[in-house]
Amino acid sequence: MFWRIAWRSLAQRKSSVALTTAALGLSILVLVGIEHLRHNARATFARTVAGTDLIVGARTGDVNLLLYSIFRLGTASNNVSWRSYQEIAALPDVAWTIPLSLGDSHKGYKVLGTNRDYFAHYRYGPNRQL
Repeated sequence: MFWRIAWRSLAQRKSSVALTTAALGLSILVLVGIEHLRHNARATFARTVAGTDLIVGARTGDVNLLLYSIFRLGTASNNVSWRSYQEIAALPDVAWTIPLSLGDSHKGYKVLGTNRDYFAHYRYGPNRQL
């Protein structure tokens, strides 16, 4: 009896039921699509830098630090002091470090200040050297 009443109620409101169903389906499709994009973007970022366990930088967001230090995208944050860098490099658990100084530009190109360790240790993709 209950199902018969519910079915008749839905039958009388065909257009609103169809619009609600379409909106619900579209919402689920968008949600699943965004989650798929987010997962793929995170996996791509994780595969970009090989052999690196930690990126240390001045106080900023995790994503901002990754995007600017690796891809040179976004805005530069404050730099870590040289003394702080030396203290981190001297820790016994740290095998190697690469100092990066970012934020300057020359003729529209971003400048990266570093040392030779950048070319010795930096790996990208499937463990490829620069």
